[in-house]
Amino acid sequence: MERALHVLIAGGALSGLCLAQGLRQAGHTVEVFERDPDHSRRTGYMLHMNAYGGGGLRTCLPDDLYELYLETSRATPERRQSIVLDSALNELSSQPHLGPPNDGPRPHTGVHRRTLRQILLHGLDVQLGRPAVGYEEDGDRVVLRLADGGSAEGDVLVGADGIRSAIRAQRLPHVPVIEAGVDGIGVFGRSPVTPDIPSLLLQGVIIVADRRGNRLLLGSFVPRREIAAAGRAAGVALEPVEPYLMVSGTLMPGTAVPPAREWTAETAPMLRDSMSRVVADWHPALRGIVARTDLESMFAIPFGRLDPPQAWEPSRVTLIGDAAHAMLPTLGMGANLSLRDAGALCERLVAGGDVVAAIGDYEREMRDVAYPLMRMAAEHDKHFGGGGLQREPQHA
Repeated sequence: MERALHVLIAGGALSGLCLAQGLRQAGHTVEVFERDPDHSRRTGYMLHMNAYGGGGLRTCLPDDLYELYLETSRATPERRQSIVLDSALNELSSQPHLGPPNDGPRPHTGVHRRTLRQILLHGLDVQLGRPAVGYEEDGDRVVLRLADGGSAEGDVLVGADGIRSAIRAQRLPHVPVIEAGVDGIGVFGRSPVTPDIPSLLLQGVIIVADRRGNRLLLGSFVPRREIAAAGRAAGVALEPVEPYLMVSGTLMPGTAVPPAREWTAETAPMLRDSMSRVVADWHPALRGIVARTDLESMFAIPFGRLDPPQAWEPSRVTLIGDAAHAMLPTLGMGANLSLRDAGALCERLVAGGDVVAAIGDYEREMRDVAYPLMRMAAEHDKHFGGGGLQREPQHA
């Protein structure tokens, strides 16, 4: 192997951790700097996975951790599709998930986000509570500046610090965050899987829509193997996860969702009640799922996106994941592309040769893959369920 690289990674979410695992396995050294003071912040529940994300994990993870990812993934559903239903559970449309071929006895299906993060953290020393604020390049070295006044020096800096990336703000200052939402998605919670739930609602990714424009997103998570037991067998501490339905739906008009720091004991019950009022005349199974949503599990995500920027000249500073191509969640591609980035960049850096040329190759490939999907996600109403999401015509 050529001289080992020392890689600085700003951001300890999925893509940054995945890249760190891959580089470490190949004999390089890494430092990961994460803004959060601990790993408790809620960032989502069931993540749809395809061969982009699974391939990135296969590239970067050692065999035992990759096997643990597969074993703790969602059990393969009968239908691996996005399915649109009306409020009476009549099927309106369906379409295969996007992504490359995804076959075999254990295809990539879905993961519990926190479980995957715990797997990716295994063996890594992440410096918590140390957000990046900027950097300087000096020849063949990069110095990362941290909010606490500290710094770190390395051969390469990777901005994996999310949609509001401090690294992208300096690297591509002309690329703004576009605040954007998707009707019916934003407040999330978990509802238990109970025997009375129709099997159709446990298939694929379910979008329920009525003709008033209301929506309900359901994603079931039933793991292939009991998660805590699988972790013990592999020597990795994993929290237990009971089967659940991830729930996100339309709120009643005028319902205000406060920022996370302003939530009180009354916020989650108010939001669940608002969602329940929206589905009051829907199928009883759907009403029950919403009514059983665990109040302690509820939180809100403010969405945003980026427009694909023009190509830039490569350097020893690069971007992966949402820092490079944040998109709305309607295609289920954000996490998959982030993990794909990690695998692709890892392969380029591990291959050796000129570092800047390797990063340039990665960035060209990343743009070719991610930018068309960014544009599709920005036009989400054309792709998020198709005609099943059209509203009833308004009559005078």
